Amino acid sequence: MKPSAYNQLIEKNDGSLLLFNGITNAILKVEKGHVEKIKKILSGEIKEEPEILEKGGFIIKEDKDELSEIIAKYKRFQFSDKYYHLTITMTTSCNFNCKYCYQSQAKEISIKPFKIRNIKENTIDSIITLVKDKIEEKKPEVFSVTFWGGEPLLEKEKIIYISKKIKNICEIEAVKYDSFIITNGYLLDEKTINDLKNAGIEKLIITLDGIEETHNKLRILKNGKGTFERIYENIKIATKKIFVKIRINVFPHNINSIKKLIDKISEDKLKIEIDLRQGETTDNNKLKSFTLKEFAKIESELYNYIIEKIEYYNYNPFLKINQARCDATSINSLVIDADGKLYKCWGEIGGISKEIGELKENGKIELNYRKNIWIAIDPFDEECKKCKVLPYCMGGCILGKVMAEKYGVIERGRERCLPIKYNLKDMILLTEKTHGRRKNGIRK
Repeated sequence: MKPSAYNQLIEKNDGSLLLFNGITNAILKVEKGHVEKIKKILSGEIKEEPEILEKGGFIIKEDKDELSEIIAKYKRFQFSDKYYHLTITMTTSCNFNCKYCYQSQAKEISIKPFKIRNIKENTIDSIITLVKDKIEEKKPEVFSVTFWGGEPLLEKEKIIYISKKIKNICEIEAVKYDSFIITNGYLLDEKTINDLKNAGIEKLIITLDGIEETHNKLRILKNGKGTFERIYENIKIATKKIFVKIRINVFPHNINSIKKLIDKISEDKLKIEIDLRQGETTDNNKLKSFTLKEFAKIESELYNYIIEKIEYYNYNPFLKINQARCDATSINSLVIDADGKLYKCWGEIGGISKEIGELKENGKIELNYRKNIWIAIDPFDEECKKCKVLPYCMGGCILGKVMAEKYGVIERGRERCLPIKYNLKDMILLTEKTHGRRKNGIRK
C-alpha cells in the first residue's frame, strides 16, 4: 500500500488532524493521540493498513495509478448515456442593463454578429421531438434542462409549455426530469412560481450583488431604475415553494454590501444556497476585478461569514465526486440558441464562438466538423496533471481552452482554474465547521 497523491493533511490548533482525499472526497478527523501514528503510516514509516484509511482512499494499492483513474473517469462521463443535458436559450433579449453583462462584453470580441432573438414555435416543436428521440435512443437515467437567456422569463409561457411537455415524456419513459432556470428574478411572482413548479421546474438561480445600494448600481433595468427590492421580495416568496440558489458576483467594491446581504438573509431566515462567483469585466468597464488568487481568499472569508451568520447553513462543496468540470465535452450535452443553432457551452451564446450544428425542424441534429474540437480537446494540461486539486476541478474551464487554443479569441495561458486551487484547505475546514449541523439533521 502507498499514500494517495491527493491527500491533504491539516493540523489543527487543538492537536487533531484533518485528512482529506481529493479522489473520494472523504474527510477524516484524527484525534490528537493518534496523529503521529497516522502520519507515520501515511509516510510509510509504519507498515500498517487501517481499514478506514483504505476505505477513504488515503492509502491505495502500490500499483494503482490515480492520474489514469481521473482521466478514465472523465472519459467515461464524456461518453456516458446516463445523462442527457439540454440548455435552451429562450431569448437573447433582456429587461436588464447590467454593468458587467457577459453578452454585452461578447459583442466586443465576437466573431459573428450578435442578434436579439426569441425562440420560435417551430424550434420549440423541434426540441420536443428531439427529447422524445433522445430518450428512446439513449435511455438516460436523468434528462436535465437549463432554461437560459438573456432573461428567460421574458418567454415565461413558452418555458412552461416546453417543461410540461418534457416532464410528461420523462414520466412516461420513467426517466428523472431535472430542470432549472437561470433568471434575474425580476419577473417572478407567486403565480409564476406555482406555474413553474407545476411544469416540473424545481430550481431557480437568481443573482443579487449585495444589498440595495450596491446591487442597484450593477443590476439595473433598461430604464436605469434599480431592481433589488423587487427581486428580494420575489425570492422570499419563491423560497417557500421551490429551491433557490442566490448567485453573488464578488468585486473589490461590494464585499461589505455582500456581508449586509448575508445579514439580511439571516434575519429573514431564507432557506437558500449561496454561490459566490468571481466578478469579471472587460478593461473598458470601470469595475475592478479580483485575480483568481485574490478571489479565493475572499471566497473563504465570505463563506465563513455565511456559516457564522446563518446558523442553519450547511456548507459542503465535496458532496459530489466530480466527473468533469462541466457538461460541455459530453457527447450528450447541447446548448440550443433561440434560432436553433447548436453550441457546446452557454458561454458561447452572444456571438463569441461558432456553432457546432443546427436543430432541424424534424427534431434531428445536424452537426458539423466543429463538434470534434470539443470531443477531442484534452482538458488536462501538464500543470493540471501535477495539481493536488485536479480531481475537483478536472482541468478547469473548457470554453477558455477552446477560445484560446482553437479560435484565438482570448489569450493563451489565461488561468482556467477554480479558486479551490488556492483555498482547498480553507474549504475543508469550513466543511468540518458545519458537520454538526448535518449530524443534527439541520438542512438548508
